Amino acid sequence: MSLRLEQLTSCFQGIVPAMFFTCAKDGTPNAAFLSHVDYVDPTHVALSFQFFNKSRRNVAENPPALVRVIDPDTSQGYALRLKFERSETAGPIFDRMYLRIEAIASYTGLKGIFKLKAADLYEVQSIELVPEEAGRKERWSPRSRTRRDDPVFTMQALQELSARINTANSLESLLDTILSGLKEFFGFSHSMILVAGEKPNTLVTIASRGYAQGGAGAEVQVGEGIIGVAAEAQKPIRISGLLRGMLHAHAVAKRAQEKGWSPERAVPLPGLENPESQLGVPLLVRGELVGVLCIESETPYRFHEEDKTTIELLGSYLAVAIQNMQLRETEDAMAAPKGEAGVPAPPQAPSRHRRELTYYRGEEVVMIDGEYLIRSLPARILWKLLKTRKQEGRCEFTNRELRLDKSLNLPDYKDNLETRLLLLRRRLDEKSPDIRMVPKGRGRFALELGGEIDLVERD
Repeated sequence: MSLRLEQLTSCFQGIVPAMFFTCAKDGTPNAAFLSHVDYVDPTHVALSFQFFNKSRRNVAENPPALVRVIDPDTSQGYALRLKFERSETAGPIFDRMYLRIEAIASYTGLKGIFKLKAADLYEVQSIELVPEEAGRKERWSPRSRTRRDDPVFTMQALQELSARINTANSLESLLDTILSGLKEFFGFSHSMILVAGEKPNTLVTIASRGYAQGGAGAEVQVGEGIIGVAAEAQKPIRISGLLRGMLHAHAVAKRAQEKGWSPERAVPLPGLENPESQLGVPLLVRGELVGVLCIESETPYRFHEEDKTTIELLGSYLAVAIQNMQLRETEDAMAAPKGEAGVPAPPQAPSRHRRELTYYRGEEVVMIDGEYLIRSLPARILWKLLKTRKQEGRCEFTNRELRLDKSLNLPDYKDNLETRLLLLRRRLDEKSPDIRMVPKGRGRFALELGGEIDLVERD
């Protein structure tokens, strides 16, 4: 049977570790585990050069080598006879492998330690079945696509999602439509969308689905985790067998600590506690980062190589849809009738519990009953609304008046006010449902209180 390298793509996802065999010039053998073998073209693979100094010395002296990979779907093993050609420290092959490793390393505080030094390219001279690895179907096989509940990226699903998105009439409904559509048309139950935060190099969660905690307002630093690395590189990142990669990274951390190196605080995984597959998709419009879509799964090998083109298409489409809705809501708010809303606030509903909201001016943070609520521009907006309601006795406000209020210090260019208001509304829904921001029409909303509140301001 003649085997082709492109038939083995499922072996190159890092789900099952590969074994790498080399020999020194004097014939002394050496074996090492590899976290990842990367498919390059029909006659080449790339191996990550991170720690295998002995293997590297061997191929420098004696170029022939062998790598054994295993298909996670069938457990069939394959032996690839290789010949070392060259190392690359830049270019598309290196970048692809580098980003995957960076995303895993950032979860464990290992950026700068657990890193790719080079992508070593090998010519594949032959492919052989490993006789002792009899092919058999695993119960959990993620490649089984015969079930109706296991959809993948398809053009039909993209078209159905597009049609649903076209019905959205607000940024909030658009984001909810995107995430619900990912579940309905693609089968992805856990997903989130982040947009650029106020602080440089931060992303803030504005919508999520499938998690016990909504996470509105949760921040991710650019360069941290698959979300931050996708934002930094502005390229989609797809990781299968994430848990195995993290175990590998933790093993490296332990070795580094034994040598006296102390890692930085690990970056908490957003969403699922132990995701097996993650996909980070930067949402780009003409090179500008609108946000990041992250999809997670507890199934290994959930995202496949053949999905790459549709993933990029999905990211571009969602980015345009979100940016257009942001611009539309800004234009609608500015076109709304001028002047402040003068609707008087109704009497506060009696409540057994009083809520205390504290604003820390120096940190620009609002706390509710001693617990963190919101920060930065959304915090400034909330405090302005609460004080105005208390001092002037009105409950309705307009986006226009907030945009023109110099005390809020909105940026002159792309203030993203409507996005911040949505973030604030969702954060209140999660942490304090008795304080609600209720839309009342074009560029107008009401601040409704379900009980008595005390306002405290501190430096």
